Amino acid sequence: MEKGTKFIRQIQSMAKEKSFRETHVKNAQKDFIRTRKMTFQDTIMCTIGNTKGPLALETEKFCRKLDRGTISAAAVCKARQKIKYTAFKELFEKTAANIERDKKFCGYRIIAFDGMKGELPRTPEFTEKYKFSSRADAPIFHAILAYDVLNKVFIMSEFNFGGASEHRAALNLLEEIKKHEVYKREPQIWLYDRGFPSLKLLKKLVQHNQKYVMRVPKSFLKEIKEFQKSEYMDKTVHVKYDEKRKAANRVDFDGEIEFDVRCIRVKLKNGEEEILITNLERKIFTKQNISMLYQLRWGIETSFNYLKHSIFIEEFTSRSENGIFQDFYVSLLVYNFVSCLCGFQDEDNSLKKQNIRTK
Repeated sequence: MEKGTKFIRQIQSMAKEKSFRETHVKNAQKDFIRTRKMTFQDTIMCTIGNTKGPLALETEKFCRKLDRGTISAAAVCKARQKIKYTAFKELFEKTAANIERDKKFCGYRIIAFDGMKGELPRTPEFTEKYKFSSRADAPIFHAILAYDVLNKVFIMSEFNFGGASEHRAALNLLEEIKKHEVYKREPQIWLYDRGFPSLKLLKKLVQHNQKYVMRVPKSFLKEIKEFQKSEYMDKTVHVKYDEKRKAANRVDFDGEIEFDVRCIRVKLKNGEEEILITNLERKIFTKQNISMLYQLRWGIETSFNYLKHSIFIEEFTSRSENGIFQDFYVSLLVYNFVSCLCGFQDEDNSLKKQNIRTK
């Protein structure tokens, strides 16, 4: 309960700040200046506390909880429209950064990246603008998220209406995380599925000296192909990508890059194999460690299940783009609050079986 109280008080404290309000309202000179039944802080807390029932019922519960007079659903809706979604994005990111996260893998935080798609409300406008293809009948969103898999906390996300490039989103999140005051101080290992590999991403990871484990298609680079055809299970290869190679492969890539990458062959239970690449040192991380590390990425997949079926992230309470942005970041904030308060029911059995320290 202490963790939950601390979490809520941080939100309340931020929502009380004049600078926070002025930053995140649409008109700082007019919005929430006069005394109204629905203050800026009330609107923030009401939006976060919405359990996605009928708005009139949610408003009635909110008023009863705070012992307020009657407030109409329309008034709440109007108040929400005055707040930019960036308020909830900042609340999500700052509360996530302040959650106590004590579980580590050999001294590293383990951050998994993955994309999640879902349906938007089927309004005529959204259906026209954000269908995945001409044959689709529902508009979609595509979010890319960063998740601390051992501590079960979302730390950052990029939300897109319609489809999105996971390569580009991964680059954006990399820059955001690396400049964050909290995350740039702690050693991390980042896990990527095979939808993310790109030369631009690898170049940025090398430039930031960021540790990673990445599942790659066998056709990703010629050096990977050669490793895949060999009998090696764990080998370091040298990659050099220059202007001549770029022209021959017609790859969208800026400049040149040259680096060593460790390739690891992982056998699956069904007899198939996958290729992982990493820059983790062989002396510290064995092939078995790397394989187990990548298996931890499954934690973000199970978190998506909770987001969709327990937090109901796809049940938007708004039909405007700004309101949907609000709902999305509120859902991530609520997930983190629940995880902080009571956790989610999946144990790190793979860590226990392998006898790997998590402190």
